Amino acid sequence: MPLIDDEGNLFGVVNVVDALVVLLVFAVVTAGAAFLLQPSDSDPEPETTHVTLEVGPQPEYLLSEINEGDTYSPDGTSQLTITDVHVTPSDAGPRVTVRAELQGSVADESITYANAPPRLGRTLEINTDRYVVEGQVRAIGDQETLAVEPTTVVLRETMGAQDARSVAAGDEIQIGGRTVASVTDVAAYATDDPTERTVFVEATLQASQEQGQHHFGGTPLRRGQVLSLPAADYTYDGRIERVGGGFDRGSADVVLTSVVDVETANRIAAGDVATVAGHETAEIERVTTYATQDPDRKRVFVGVSVVTLGYGEREQFGSIPIQRGNNISLDATNYVLSSSIERVDAIEPRGTATTQTVTLRLTEIREQFAESLRPGMTERTDDTTIATIRDVDVEPSLIITTGENGSVHAVDHPINRDVMLTADLRVRETTSGLRFKGQSIRQQSEVVLDLGIVTVEATVVSV
Repeated sequence: MPLIDDEGNLFGVVNVVDALVVLLVFAVVTAGAAFLLQPSDSDPEPETTHVTLEVGPQPEYLLSEINEGDTYSPDGTSQLTITDVHVTPSDAGPRVTVRAELQGSVADESITYANAPPRLGRTLEINTDRYVVEGQVRAIGDQETLAVEPTTVVLRETMGAQDARSVAAGDEIQIGGRTVASVTDVAAYATDDPTERTVFVEATLQASQEQGQHHFGGTPLRRGQVLSLPAADYTYDGRIERVGGGFDRGSADVVLTSVVDVETANRIAAGDVATVAGHETAEIERVTTYATQDPDRKRVFVGVSVVTLGYGEREQFGSIPIQRGNNISLDATNYVLSSSIERVDAIEPRGTATTQTVTLRLTEIREQFAESLRPGMTERTDDTTIATIRDVDVEPSLIITTGENGSVHAVDHPINRDVMLTADLRVRETTSGLRFKGQSIRQQSEVVLDLGIVTVEATVVSV
């Protein structure tokens, strides 16, 4: 069969002219459909950006609901997707900050989200099937995650003795199931109040960066600010002592001096360890005890190795700088010693030990008391002889009388005696002179000797 017959039909069925018309119509329809289905310039691809939203304090029950991946579409052209969540404690409650991706159309070369640009300060809603919150735009950029950086700080708080024992290295501060801080080290020290302790905490915080400054829970991390760390068993409200570093633990030798009751003086011994809330703070290396004018009290000189914190301008025992004249407290097993620092970098008092012969005078003492003083009497402390009486010279005290004619006479007192003692004293020779029992000794100074059966208060005549 010919392709086109004598009557002009294609394959003897369709007229050639009719077939050409059908083909032309099909081509026009196909081209129109392709044109209509092409993307138009009036419907561009959506653009994205990221914002930081300050959601603020939220109730506990919402914290576990706000999560990465949550989405919200305020209209058909915009969508918000949470990409990061940061939770920190604050005085008003757990504080929530989120990072979110915004998807929207482009108008005038800027993204439009929910019919407006996502400007700083604008409030955006996050509305899901589990919660509805609002957040204020605090930053705009390309990062998907928040600018959070682990930051080490040193904190200090005075706590009750029982609460102080609860604070331990390794404690984690969790809010809404998220770890926001951890305690890396703890040091505790005694105070003048036996019911309180000064507790230092070295903590690592998940701190946010805001305008070049680290923040935690809305509080800028700088010295003097107070942070609250709510742990499982306690809440630690610490004042910032240092940012960007830890304790820098160390040790120092010091000599402490104090006047204490006899019972306390007898308890202090070399080898004693002062421990506060389970933390060792000091060890007694050497003890010297001396009598005072009060028979119920004694002066002690204690050589101590103390545990120090070295993050400040100088080493500190707790919050007290290791400096002569400063007062520190040691909490041992069966006594508390509050003492002044007499010397630093040593466990013995200043000077070189030596023996010095001195002359002492006692005036107008009772005859019976004077007769009790004899050569060979000694004062000892810690198996060391610190005073030995070499000679005793007793004479009647003089009294002045006036005769009937007005004449003046010096006569012996019937019962009072004046005594001159020659004694060898264990002293320390320093650059500022001799010291006996920690006190300067020179003419006219007063010394106290505990000779066992009697205590003598005498004036130095010569050294």
